[in-house]
Amino acid sequence: YFVGLLFIQQTEAVLVLIQLYKNIYLKKLFNCILVSLALKSLCINDLELAPNKKSKLSSLFLNHSLVFIKGRVYSLRRKPQIMNYLTQQTAKFSTLKEDGRVRSPNFLEWFVGFTDAEGSFSINPMLTKDGSTLSKVGFMFKIALHIDDEKVLRYISAKLGVGGVRLYKNECIFSVTDKKGILLLISIFDKYNLNTSKYLDYLDFKQAFFGYHFNGWNNNLDSETSFTSESIKNKIIELKNKMNTNRINFDRPESSKIIITKYWLLGFIEGDGSFFIRRDNLTPTFSIENTGVQLPVLLKIKEFLENSLGFDKYSLYKIKNSSIILLTTVKARCVNGKSSVSLIINNINVLYNYLIPFFSHAEFLTKKGKDFNDFKIISKAVYMGAHRKEEIRSLILKLSNTMNNFRLSTYKGIIEYLNKEELNILTTVTSTIEYLIDGRVRDNITKKILPRQVSCIYEIIKNYGEILLANSLTEAASIVGLYPDTLSKYLDIEILNPKDAFIEIKNLKIRRVRVLFRNTELPYFVSK
Repeated sequence: YFVGLLFIQQTEAVLVLIQLYKNIYLKKLFNCILVSLALKSLCINDLELAPNKKSKLSSLFLNHSLVFIKGRVYSLRRKPQIMNYLTQQTAKFSTLKEDGRVRSPNFLEWFVGFTDAEGSFSINPMLTKDGSTLSKVGFMFKIALHIDDEKVLRYISAKLGVGGVRLYKNECIFSVTDKKGILLLISIFDKYNLNTSKYLDYLDFKQAFFGYHFNGWNNNLDSETSFTSESIKNKIIELKNKMNTNRINFDRPESSKIIITKYWLLGFIEGDGSFFIRRDNLTPTFSIENTGVQLPVLLKIKEFLENSLGFDKYSLYKIKNSSIILLTTVKARCVNGKSSVSLIINNINVLYNYLIPFFSHAEFLTKKGKDFNDFKIISKAVYMGAHRKEEIRSLILKLSNTMNNFRLSTYKGIIEYLNKEELNILTTVTSTIEYLIDGRVRDNITKKILPRQVSCIYEIIKNYGEILLANSLTEAASIVGLYPDTLSKYLDIEILNPKDAFIEIKNLKIRRVRVLFRNTELPYFVSK
């Protein structure tokens, strides 16, 4: 007698080694794919060719479920139960559809990003009444938010078709504890990788889950040893004790890469991002903050923004040679504290011309979307220089005092909202400044240049054609061999065409090049 083994590789190839009873075959496996059993092996190379879409299987799910049929030493009494259960669940979850519920890739990427920020995986051992032995193990996926975001958790639960939402004091909690729900989450997180160290917690969680429910570990089909109940319990406890706040090893498997997408980032921002205004100087600021061990993730986010926001080559040079997209780290303040890392953007040109348009057509699901809408209104007023007027400055401060924690239902202070007339004034501001073609900015009335708002780099062409770029006036003056003030006077000419902006100095050609600018009117405003 022989035992049938199934290997589902991530290339979606199915290799069936057939060694089970003579004349016995598996029916309705993979939604009515019949596999006859004989003393040979059968290879189904491409499930994409299957005529029925439901027969297309999620390799990530099967790879960590069917492989736990242990082989020659595994109890035949449990094998039919496991095969039947896994076949049923695979049919439902392999395409991430259930009962006609379609889960779009954008939503799933958003959900994974949101989980990286707000989700958690936990293993909950339960002891017998006398507390002497482990009776069973519970598994929980959880997202806990402020009670004002109850709506988004109910949306997630309905969209996924799993879990439930409960309220506790000022929190709302979405949790999944049942086997069916956990299996669906596994099919999602295996296809759309978590990027933070939460991925490591997920791997331990998944290993414990399959070990407990299916009496196996990883893909260890070739093992001759069957894990005993006691050894499984010990392994689960071991995994639990190195997860979450107990984790000391943050090395990510080499096979798993950090991949940033727009909707993953949107979900991550809804959890760990912030749109706010520095009230001392009315500087709009976007930031993402997390623990210090997440530095590799924030580096990837910075790289993603540099490559995805649509910067021209001169603007990208400015970005890469400045702190416009800034990463900062803060050491732990106490022995048991944690260091933190932040990504910060407060350059109004980047915010108004690039970051805000990038997310303007994406749907925020949490209350962070309200902060984003207010942030857009304030950013436009600042970009147009309207905040220099006292009336507009006061309205910006008033609006900023209704954002973020000020808007929470649990906030105990007094909130004064803009009325319709005030909101109309703030959203229909007129510009007080003019953006010149060479990157300088001047006052509309006085015609004076505003040095702190200049946004340019310097392009220098040597007499034999070599092109140099300089990030600042001081750097450019050093290359040319002049004092910065002297070079500035040469360049301070009225130009109508950037190609005519070159001036010749000492056999060199030099010009200012405007950066971080888009000459487009953007549909920014959402009615409140």
